[in-house]
Amino acid sequence: MKQFFLVEIDIIQAPSLGMEDSIEKLNYWLAEGRIQTFGVSDDHKKLWLTLIADSEYDAWETIGILPFDGYFEPVLTSLSTYNQSIDLQFPAICLN
Repeated sequence: MKQFFLVEIDIIQAPSLGMEDSIEKLNYWLAEGRIQTFGVSDDHKKLWLTLIADSEYDAWETIGILPFDGYFEPVLTSLSTYNQSIDLQFPAICLN
Protein backbone atom coordinates (compact mmCIF):
# COMPACT_ATOMS: atom_id res chain seq x y z
CA MET A 1 0.00 0.00 0.00
CA LYS A 2 1.35 3.39 -0.98
CA GLN A 3 2.18 5.89 1.76
CA PHE A 4 2.48 9.67 1.63
CA PHE A 5 5.50 11.38 3.15
CA LEU A 6 6.43 14.96 3.88
CA VAL A 7 10.14 15.73 3.66
CA GLU A 8 11.55 18.86 5.31
CA ILE A 9 15.13 19.68 4.39
CA ASP A 10 17.49 22.21 5.93
CA ILE A 11 20.10 22.96 3.30
CA ILE A 12 23.38 23.44 5.14
CA GLN A 13 25.55 24.50 2.22
CA ALA A 14 24.65 25.47 -1.33
CA PRO A 15 25.15 22.59 -3.75
CA SER A 16 28.16 22.91 -6.02
CA LEU A 17 25.87 22.79 -9.07
CA GLY A 18 23.78 25.68 -7.75
CA MET A 19 20.19 25.78 -6.59
CA GLU A 20 18.85 26.38 -10.11
CA ASP A 21 20.16 22.99 -11.27
CA SER A 22 18.61 21.32 -8.24
CA ILE A 23 15.25 22.99 -8.86
CA GLU A 24 15.41 21.87 -12.49
CA LYS A 25 15.94 18.26 -11.32
CA LEU A 26 13.03 18.55 -8.86
CA ASN A 27 10.78 19.90 -11.63
CA TYR A 28 11.73 16.86 -13.74
CA TRP A 29 10.86 14.50 -10.88
CA LEU A 30 7.59 16.37 -10.37
CA ALA A 31 6.68 15.81 -14.03
CA GLU A 32 7.74 12.14 -13.69
CA GLY A 33 5.55 11.65 -10.62
CA ARG A 34 8.49 10.72 -8.40
CA ILE A 35 7.52 13.61 -6.08
CA GLN A 36 4.08 15.22 -5.73
CA THR A 37 4.94 18.78 -4.66
CA PHE A 38 7.94 20.84 -3.60
CA GLY A 39 8.72 24.31 -2.36
CA VAL A 40 11.93 26.23 -1.68
CA SER A 41 12.30 29.14 0.74
CA ASP A 42 13.35 32.56 -0.58
CA ASP A 43 16.80 32.25 0.96
CA HIS A 44 17.26 28.71 -0.51
CA LYS A 45 17.99 27.29 2.95
CA LYS A 46 14.83 25.22 3.37
CA LEU A 47 13.02 22.80 1.06
CA TRP A 48 9.74 20.93 1.49
CA LEU A 49 8.47 18.14 -0.69
CA THR A 50 5.83 15.44 -0.64
CA LEU A 51 6.23 12.01 -2.15
CA ILE A 52 4.47 8.67 -2.39
CA ALA A 53 6.38 5.48 -1.65
CA ASP A 54 5.69 1.83 -0.89
CA SER A 55 7.53 2.07 2.42
CA GLU A 56 9.61 4.38 4.57
CA TYR A 57 12.70 2.65 3.20
CA ASP A 58 11.66 3.51 -0.38
CA ALA A 59 11.05 7.12 0.67
CA TRP A 60 14.56 7.30 2.14
CA GLU A 61 15.95 5.88 -1.12
CA THR A 62 14.32 8.73 -3.04
CA ILE A 63 15.66 11.28 -0.56
CA GLY A 64 19.11 9.72 -0.95
CA ILE A 65 19.23 10.59 -4.64
CA LEU A 66 18.13 14.20 -4.25
CA PRO A 67 20.57 16.62 -5.90
CA PHE A 68 21.73 17.97 -2.50
CA ASP A 69 23.72 14.91 -1.41
CA GLY A 70 26.07 15.78 1.44
CA TYR A 71 24.61 19.27 1.84
CA PHE A 72 21.31 18.77 3.66
CA GLU A 73 19.60 17.32 6.72
CA PRO A 74 16.23 15.71 5.89
CA VAL A 75 13.35 14.98 8.24
CA LEU A 76 10.86 12.40 6.96
CA THR A 77 7.29 12.40 8.29
CA SER A 78 4.71 9.78 7.35
CA LEU A 79 1.34 11.41 6.60
CA SER A 80 -2.00 9.86 7.57
CA THR A 81 -3.83 12.11 5.10
CA TYR A 82 -2.77 14.07 2.07
CA ASN A 83 -5.00 16.46 0.15
CA GLN A 84 -4.26 19.14 -2.38
CA SER A 85 -6.20 21.83 -4.17
CA ILE A 86 -7.98 20.68 -7.28
CA ASP A 87 -6.06 23.42 -9.11
CA LEU A 88 -2.84 21.47 -8.47
CA GLN A 89 -4.15 18.27 -10.01
CA PHE A 90 -3.27 17.83 -13.66
CA PRO A 91 -5.86 16.25 -15.93
CA ALA A 92 -5.00 13.10 -17.83
CA ILE A 93 -4.04 13.83 -21.41
CA CYS A 94 -6.10 12.08 -24.06
CA LEU A 95 -4.47 11.69 -27.46
CA ASN A 96 -7.60 10.43 -29.25
